[in-house]
Amino acid sequence: MDLSRRQNESPLDYHKRIIYGKLRDKSLGDLDYSELSDYAYGQHYSSDVSRRMFYGSKRTLDLVASNQKDSRASMNTINELDAKIDEFKREKQKFFDQRREYNKIQAEAGRREHLYERLGQAADELSETVGDVFAGQTALDVCDNEAVLVFSDWHYGMVTHNTFNTYNTDICKERVQEVVTKASSRIAQNKCSKLHVVVLGDIFHGAIHASARVASEELTADQLMQASEILAQAIIFLSQYVEETHIYITYGNHARTVQSKQDSIHRDNMERLIPWWLKTRILAEERVSGESLNINIAPESDTEFLLLNVCGHDICAAHGDLDSVKASPRMLSTLFHKKYGKDIEYILLGDKHHREDFEELGVTSMLCGALCGSDDYANDKRLFSTPSQMLLIFNPEDGLDAEYRIKCN
Repeated sequence: MDLSRRQNESPLDYHKRIIYGKLRDKSLGDLDYSELSDYAYGQHYSSDVSRRMFYGSKRTLDLVASNQKDSRASMNTINELDAKIDEFKREKQKFFDQRREYNKIQAEAGRREHLYERLGQAADELSETVGDVFAGQTALDVCDNEAVLVFSDWHYGMVTHNTFNTYNTDICKERVQEVVTKASSRIAQNKCSKLHVVVLGDIFHGAIHASARVASEELTADQLMQASEILAQAIIFLSQYVEETHIYITYGNHARTVQSKQDSIHRDNMERLIPWWLKTRILAEERVSGESLNINIAPESDTEFLLLNVCGHDICAAHGDLDSVKASPRMLSTLFHKKYGKDIEYILLGDKHHREDFEELGVTSMLCGALCGSDDYANDKRLFSTPSQMLLIFNPEDGLDAEYRIKCN
């Protein structure tokens, strides 16, 4: 029996022929619902699920037929039917999201919708979970200087206790507090009018492989929410010291949803939810205080690259897992000049968990330190780097005028 769509047969007529053939005229009565689901819905479902979908579609088709007044209403009816089918698929995907690990989720739209709902429910509780990390202080006078504070490789949720380093969520919060306190003091000393916060990714540890899961003390979703809350508190605290605060966020490699690097899509990354969280928290803070914090979150880039202009000087930033500190000045400056007409002067990279600078063709590439410090892998390789974050001070005449490596005890 040929069940393929006939020539000149509309999608609605074809769908109706399959549904009615099974449930009304019984011409397809001998075929199981699961066999017919591929033809009716373009996707294979189990017999039980297919049966419910067939009866739902029949009910919809009967209503369409009874209410169809003229030929011009036909297209609207088709659109309504397609919308009902799409709505059913989205609800089905949300149900699966609640029961499966995030890295096994197939549809990004359904997953994000569920995550947004979960994040919204947790937002009110996190201030108690994380605690008030910062206390308010008074801002100082400002001038034309601008500050760039780089947050890189926090790996919130990672647990390690080795020769060089001890780290867990409590220590992470302590180090963030120390970095922000020192950074605010230097921002005030340099009388900066603007602060640019550059988030280079791997803010939380994730669960991309077995060692990451073993070395974690929080579920991945909790890591995302709690690290985002700490980041929000840090930014709100720092905004007191400047007239304007600008936030730029890219994603790392530890928050990808698929464990296999070969099978993963680079942009399919849970850290892309962080800007949404920050916007929600900042708006909530402004409602409570009744004042604008003057914090701007840059729109998401089409790529993982960040591009910012500080005192008239162009800076490119990326997580660093796909870039080399020594190759990036030549490659990235050429790329951004050809694509955007920008003359990159500085490049900020993370991922490698140590500090390193390289200059070529007038472009300075900087590897930024990691807040988490040496993990178990680094310990086994006898690699050590002091936990740190980077603060840069710019002025219009000189560009980069001062560089602070803010170390954590």
